[in-house]
Amino acid sequence: MAASQPFPFFDLPAELRGAILTELLVSNASIILHDSTFFSRPLFGSSSFLNVFLVNMQMYQEASAIFYSQNTFTLNAHSHRLPVHLTSRGGFLSEEGQDARRRIRSLNIYLTRVGGEFERVIGPALSDMVLNGSLRSLGLRLGPPSSLGSTRAPDPDVVQRPPFQALLRLLADPYLETVELLAWKVHSTVFCPFHRKGNPSIESVDDQGLAILRNNPSWVELDWRAMVEVYGMGEKIVRIGERKY
Repeated sequence: MAASQPFPFFDLPAELRGAILTELLVSNASIILHDSTFFSRPLFGSSSFLNVFLVNMQMYQEASAIFYSQNTFTLNAHSHRLPVHLTSRGGFLSEEGQDARRRIRSLNIYLTRVGGEFERVIGPALSDMVLNGSLRSLGLRLGPPSSLGSTRAPDPDVVQRPPFQALLRLLADPYLETVELLAWKVHSTVFCPFHRKGNPSIESVDDQGLAILRNNPSWVELDWRAMVEVYGMGEKIVRIGERKY
């Protein structure tokens, strides 16, 4: 019996190779970059695309272009501190991870709060992904708090502080094509004037100054453009010309 021969994949037309790789590598679910609390284990295993990437250099170039540009990625950083492996050598937010980050087109991020780590680490990485990379679709969800038993009251001046100003500048980047900002149903009252109109909600404020939506889904969409107009300070990013990749 004759030994089986390797299939001449690269003899196929480029369009057909792309269609095959798309079927293999593009997931209907978001690709989880990191999960600290709320998500179940991703169904789309990393080994499935790594096996394809490691075939040879041509396969890596063709497959990775499809993988990074056509999938949506999620970074769930619901923790008081960023996990060390995200910023350590080879991590998603490390210097070594820069080339891969820049190839992502669609990203969702879950944050407990907008603090110093956003200003120093996450914000600059995201801005670089927009300015020097392919990031065009950004979704950001704020909350819930990392410690459900925390008694610390929300800071009413948070929107004036440098980390939140960095967030507003990022959301207003003209190179981003789609932006979505949502807050957990229990959130600081500074977000209340910016709820997007939807189903009527019963809202109350607790003793700590937190607004609570009683008959609403877990997340409420915020009008980030209105927030930029009201709270944004400093210079704005201006789009000049068109960039091609």
